[in-house]
Amino acid sequence: MDPAVLEPLLLPGKKLEQSTALSRPGAPHCSVDVDKEGVLSVQGEVIPADQDPAVRREWQVSGATKIEAGDDARVSDINVVAVAACTYQGEARKFVVQAERFYPKRDDAAKRREALTHFMKLYFPAAKKAAGCTS
Repeated sequence: MDPAVLEPLLLPGKKLEQSTALSRPGAPHCSVDVDKEGVLSVQGEVIPADQDPAVRREWQVSGATKIEAGDDARVSDINVVAVAACTYQGEARKFVVQAERFYPKRDDAAKRREALTHFMKLYFPAAKKAAGCTS
């Protein structure tokens, strides 16, 4: 990922750290800290084709606006979720990604929405492929 895409989602600071410790096959997860403060969490998961991602709390986006990413995507002031049908290990599935930006009172909501949208449009196709999903 180009650092310029991620930069608008981060808070100012001196030390950037990331962890993928919670990742597992078919479910990538990354957390990003700036100066030891969690500022961004990005998680994905391959789910059954008939499952509605909106039933899981972490994929609910209140006050959201529809954006162009995957088959369906929504962005709010603090998070963005995208979903697309895919084939995973030969079976029809869905791939869903959610990115959450913490500390919303420290920056401009409109700029944060724009940054979340831009991030998801670029990140989603690469994450889907990396998770082993094909169209």
